[in-house]
Amino acid sequence: MEISIEKEHDLFVRFALTQDRALLNTIMHIYAYIPEILARRFAGKGLEYDDIYQSACIGLMNAAKRYDVERGTRFSTYATPTVLGEIKRLFRDKGNCIRVPRRIYEIFSKANKIRNEELVKTGKVPDSEELSAALGVSTDQLAQAMYWGDTQDVYSLEQPIDEQDVMLSDCIGVEDDTFLMIENKDFVDTFLNSLPEREQQFIKYRYYDELTQAKIAELMNTSQMNISRLEKKVLTHLRELYNRTIFNA
Repeated sequence: MEISIEKEHDLFVRFALTQDRALLNTIMHIYAYIPEILARRFAGKGLEYDDIYQSACIGLMNAAKRYDVERGTRFSTYATPTVLGEIKRLFRDKGNCIRVPRRIYEIFSKANKIRNEELVKTGKVPDSEELSAALGVSTDQLAQAMYWGDTQDVYSLEQPIDEQDVMLSDCIGVEDDTFLMIENKDFVDTFLNSLPEREQQFIKYRYYDELTQAKIAELMNTSQMNISRLEKKVLTHLRELYNRTIFNA
């Protein structure tokens, strides 16, 4: 279980000063739940769980060595994208471990093209019903295609966005290519600071914790439809802010 803020601060201050191996082992023990949880999310997707867990632990160790308590972020929040990045790097280095049926991938590719075209033209992302109707497939087929297609794509998004070796793929949602236009941390910070607290919380759940709309709706005590609308609103705001930044540069 995660320790208190005060104990965490003291632990990492001492480790930063001494780099004591015993303190690192203590950190690895206290926060072992992070690689365990994240490794389980990738189990059954082409690699052995033990290999995934080992990479996750390496990510946790790297995060512990780089963590700066003065930044005011809890270690678990800081470590999660680093651990995810290490897991995704494992999948990338192993190559195309996941084999997706051609029909499924074709549905994903066409759906992704429609989403991007509509986003550019209208600033809105078509929902699953609209996409399935446009493609002539069932919503179940579409959901399966989007899941596997996004799983494939996520491992190629290895663009670093800051000096902490956090990858772009660690911070974006799996269902929105809009976030690929983010090129630097300053823009991300500006974007987040421009949002109300509720929308910032949604961004954390969706693009940092990588939760589904259904899970976010449960956590935020609302319907999945409202979360879908909120996501479209946030993405529209992102595009408008990005365009203003580019055109005023």
